[in-house]
Amino acid sequence: MQRSAELEALVETWFAAASDGDPSLVDRYVSTDPVNRLIGSDPDEYLLGGAAVAEFLRGEAERSGGSATFTPTETEAFVEGSVGWAATRLTISLADGRRVTPRWTAVFHREGDDWKFVQTHASIAVPNDQVGWEYGT
Repeated sequence: MQRSAELEALVETWFAAASDGDPSLVDRYVSTDPVNRLIGSDPDEYLLGGAAVAEFLRGEAERSGGSATFTPTETEAFVEGSVGWAATRLTISLADGRRVTPRWTAVFHREGDDWKFVQTHASIAVPNDQVGWEYGT
């Protein structure tokens, strides 16, 4: 396994496009394979299949353009053969001043000359004790 500056740059490019409302990267970097998965922070954001994932991400980019800025920090990405993965701490700044800070991960697969998303996940951190999950002492 080795660190991947290429995938780290792709994550930066991806979120810059999302900030601009540019859905064009979806067609280039989202795998259309039926095994593609997207799990978002909303309970209804559990998408199966590349077509559904691509449609969702295109809509997200189009709706967020100009009204939200996506800023990844502490991005790390790694590769092993034709598989790569990345993680970042994301800050989403909304036009009204609100901010949300989900954690975001992705798995990539090399298809031809491009890396394609085959799995993405975003979650909003909630302390365990706030949801009733407590470890024994």
